[in-house]
Amino acid sequence: MKNFEPFIHSLIKKRIIPGISLLVGKGEEILLKKHYGYKSLLPQKEMLKENTLYDLASLTKPLITALLTLYLVEKEKKITLNTNIRKFFPLLAFDINLLHLLTHTSGLPAWYPFYLYGEDYTNQFKPLKLESRPGKKVNYSCVGYILLYYIIEKIAGTSFKEFAQKIIFEPLGLKNTFLFVPEDLKKFAAPTENGNHYEKRLAEKKDKKMANYFFWRDYILQGETHDCNSWYLGGTAGNSGLFSTTEDVFRITREFSPSTTSILAPESTHHFRENLTPFKKSHRTIGFKRNSSFITSGGRALSREAIGHNGVTGTSLWLEPKGGYTFILLTNRIHPVMKDEKQVGFNRIRRKLHRMIVKNLEIER
Repeated sequence: MKNFEPFIHSLIKKRIIPGISLLVGKGEEILLKKHYGYKSLLPQKEMLKENTLYDLASLTKPLITALLTLYLVEKEKKITLNTNIRKFFPLLAFDINLLHLLTHTSGLPAWYPFYLYGEDYTNQFKPLKLESRPGKKVNYSCVGYILLYYIIEKIAGTSFKEFAQKIIFEPLGLKNTFLFVPEDLKKFAAPTENGNHYEKRLAEKKDKKMANYFFWRDYILQGETHDCNSWYLGGTAGNSGLFSTTEDVFRITREFSPSTTSILAPESTHHFRENLTPFKKSHRTIGFKRNSSFITSGGRALSREAIGHNGVTGTSLWLEPKGGYTFILLTNRIHPVMKDEKQVGFNRIRRKLHRMIVKNLEIER
């Protein structure tokens, strides 16, 4: 038995997670691929399987949105990372560029319930207030990546979903990756929250009147993205919405290395590793967080050069340049109830599991 397995079984027994899928790779080789526990607890218990689809939540940002943006910067000579967003939305007053959006330094708020006010979110950007000066501070922002969604559509001249299908999914042969899960495949997805109670509470703090009138989903969310901004925009808003398996995620991660990328020019991949926010508390690359940040998610088991991202549903991805390791941890920890992070301490649990897996690999290598 792997030395981390008793810890995983204890998490499942305590119902901190229903189950978990792990994949560890080195270069293009898969060293470890395991599934533990249950796909669902409600309406009935179902065991995890290899083809289980996970709601990857914010892993959508680096895996799809950042990758597509860099692709367009490469192919469209009229734009650069320093292109002001007013080139695409002239009426916006924000003096921010694509790099600000990609590195969470735009100053835009972390979150906003666009869906409360209609299907076209673009009309709602103008009145938003910046919370910090662009380029001066890391302010993690889903709003910024929703804006990138619209910018990508304007440049590409097609829908975000169709563009991702053409540029990423089809060339890489991804058979189990979706920005909108087909109806007949929803049964293969690991369900998340029973209703959108967590987001409803957030929306009530922003606008209680509109939140009380809104038609919230009140059923077990399975094969539907948990994030409401994504769901009500047709499945994804660039900040969330991606569903996939451990193997397909592993295939996408090869695009962030100069030796294995097929979508970008090899020299472009350095943007995913370079620290573009040399501030004290948070180091960001394009799409990713560096482990050199003041508060890390990867833990001491990974080098300061490692890059990664977490998702609120319980997903995480870390890429370790030393040795070329990939660590993918996918779980639906918010099923059937979204527990308070401060009470559960899931980020701490995730770091501990990372350390145990790395230690196990050192023993077995």
